[in-house]
Amino acid sequence: MEKIQQLKERFDAFIKGVEFVKRPQGLYEPVAYTVLQKGKRLRPMLCLLACDLFGGEYHEAEYPALALETAHNSTLIHDDIMDQSPIRRGMETVYKKWDTNQAILSGDAALGMAFDFAMRTHRPVETLSLLTHAMLEIDEGQQMDMEFETRKEVSIPEYLEMIRLKTAVLMATSLQIGAVVAGADDDDQRHLYDFGIGIGMAFQLQDDILDCYSDVSVFGKVTGVDIVENKKTLMYLKALELASPEQKERLMALFSGEVSLHPQRKIDEVIALYDDLGVKAEVERLMADYYRQAYAALEAVKLPEERKIHLRRYAEMLSGRNK
Repeated sequence: MEKIQQLKERFDAFIKGVEFVKRPQGLYEPVAYTVLQKGKRLRPMLCLLACDLFGGEYHEAEYPALALETAHNSTLIHDDIMDQSPIRRGMETVYKKWDTNQAILSGDAALGMAFDFAMRTHRPVETLSLLTHAMLEIDEGQQMDMEFETRKEVSIPEYLEMIRLKTAVLMATSLQIGAVVAGADDDDQRHLYDFGIGIGMAFQLQDDILDCYSDVSVFGKVTGVDIVENKKTLMYLKALELASPEQKERLMALFSGEVSLHPQRKIDEVIALYDDLGVKAEVERLMADYYRQAYAALEAVKLPEERKIHLRRYAEMLSGRNK
């Protein structure tokens, strides 16, 4: 735990010394607002821990880690516009604090800055290539997510592919970039990437659960946003699978917009249905399966187990983030 805390503190100190706000100030202030907010630094931490795992130089991973954090925040700025989310990490989202046009432009600027940061390492071509590929896959996942909102039926395999693209890929890429910077071979890069996919899938499934069962003061997001926005998360899809014909009809009506209810009443009714069907436990079981797959991939990395302890502990911390 001490090593993890040291890496986070060192990274936080590093980004404080990076110039984010340039001219025109209005373009860059929202980028600084999002990137410099206190947070878990999940993707940078994965990158730094992967670099450390293979004995790489910390300073060579700093800018790639910052590239990952900045790229991730660029997607959040745009996601919050599309989802009409007023709060993230317990603070106003960019489009609420400024306006939608500013959020679109500053989100684009954040991505440009991320690409620039990715080039500031001794492995610039590989780092930038991995990051750009991941960002395209995130866009593919976001497009699928938007299309699911208006589709009557979405299969569970389709949903799992969407979250692999939208969430797991960047976590996996964060680990791979750290491994690349440290000079890991192709096989170990692939195993670490697979480890990231497993924990990324589990992480997003936990996000689906937390949207229904969380405290905004702890989680930093308003509860029930997915339900209000008719997002067909695994919670919803599992509920359809387990529901009686009557429950299924009601659930589909609630998510189709056919039923007009106050948002909080809709959230309460949907969560009550989830409780009746035991949906949370079902999703938690699948989440545990993904963590098991992740640890199996980590086991395959050709290094002594004592070298993997910090990465393993970090993944365990992620799995307990709702406690």
